[in-house]
Amino acid sequence: MPYYVVRHLAGQFDELSCLIQLEDECAAMYFNIIHGAKVRRHFTTKKLGKQCDDYLLVAKDVRAPGQVEEREIALFDLI
Repeated sequence: MPYYVVRHLAGQFDELSCLIQLEDECAAMYFNIIHGAKVRRHFTTKKLGKQCDDYLLVAKDVRAPGQVEEREIALFDLI
């Protein structure tokens, strides 16, 4: 199972952890519950509304020691 982070592409390129999740949308829901109020944003991976230009969901799969494969998933504004 991949480890997820939401990467803020503006400013200092902060990464907010979404921990290990079963699927992409679970990671977005985790972000909304844990980090949403702090950053005043809520996201989904479903193609609803406008695509976010400043946030990106990243799934990190550890393949072998020291070898990490990243997959970028577009986020869409929930509200």
